[in-house]
Amino acid sequence: MRKLDPEKHEKKRQEILGAAMRCFLRSGLKGASTAEICGEAGISPGHLYHYFESKDAIIAALAEGRLEKISERLKDIVSGGRSVVAALLSELEGQPGGPAGFALFFEILAESRRNPELGKIVHGHNRSMRGLLAEVVRYGQSRGEIQTQLDPEVAGAAIIGLTHAVKAVALQDPKQDASKVVSLLQQLLVRLLTTSLEDARKEPGRTKKALARSRA
Repeated sequence: MRKLDPEKHEKKRQEILGAAMRCFLRSGLKGASTAEICGEAGISPGHLYHYFESKDAIIAALAEGRLEKISERLKDIVSGGRSVVAALLSELEGQPGGPAGFALFFEILAESRRNPELGKIVHGHNRSMRGLLAEVVRYGQSRGEIQTQLDPEVAGAAIIGLTHAVKAVALQDPKQDASKVVSLLQQLLVRLLTTSLEDARKEPGRTKKALARSRA
């Protein structure tokens, strides 16, 4: 039996994932068949199953890869001494994917309601993402950047919700100046992280001050 070369195996695996993503962006989640993915990757269907047992397994691997990239960026925030609020604002502003990627994201969300296996992938990814963001929020609280009354897990969920809003705006009206909407969402994020509801009512101008500090 020929010995498996781990390096070559992983390289081919990443090539298949890249091919699958191109197919998903071009044809949609349901429209992209395993045959199309195999054709894009230049392999036979039988060869594909040496790497992934199903299309859901490919989606899970893509989600895991995305989570790893985000995790590295968030770890850099904690280890590099950057402003936590400024770094989170950058995450909100720099949502990758473009219209095709955003449409695919919402298609996956919708399909996860009908497909239990895909639902497990989506829910697990969301929990992991929320946990990563909660750790960053806790770090910001320890540095005095983020209000301590805030529940880190709830804050993580809210930040995820704001990133979804950025994607939705880009799809709902292509003529809308997305940069202005993102700027407003960033202000909402600053208020969420730095200002309690009670303080906001007492001092309406505090959000602008916090936003200016985060960008300094």
